[in-house]
Amino acid sequence: MALNIQSVLWAEHNRLWNAEVETFGFATDDENSYENIIYERVIDSLEEIIRNEFKVPVIDEHRGNQSFVINFQEDTLIEHFASGQTRSYDLDIVYTLMRGGGFKSVKTQLTTMAEHTKKLLFNNSHYQPLGVYKYHDGKVDAVTYEQDEENLDIWRANMAFNCTVTEVYK
Repeated sequence: MALNIQSVLWAEHNRLWNAEVETFGFATDDENSYENIIYERVIDSLEEIIRNEFKVPVIDEHRGNQSFVINFQEDTLIEHFASGQTRSYDLDIVYTLMRGGGFKSVKTQLTTMAEHTKKLLFNNSHYQPLGVYKYHDGKVDAVTYEQDEENLDIWRANMAFNCTVTEVYK
């Protein structure tokens, strides 16, 4: 995909943008630096919490007989103040289970993992590993269960997670 803007204001800079070629560096001075809040504070934290508890892969797309996938959904500004902001983050935590031997019942395994995850995230609702603030008010708002329509051996527990992050600019 390329973007070519034809404007007098862009007369000097009308080259095509190509996502595969462009790279963006992180600034090193405080004035121009920023943090990828949703990834570094929220997604990384959730991956660590879940991976340490379950010893089940937390990956970008489902593989194997069971895994967790975390997808971000929404980033909403709650409050803007002179030295920072507070934002609400909505994510989907999807536990996928492939029907197979070894489980008492697919539904029992699926619901057990969802209940365990809800309790685990409740216990970590104000997450500050080693005293370093990551997020607060973390909660699972809803869980939906589904069976894959194309492959009836695949079951999912979709957990809607929400948390709040207050970011203070230096």
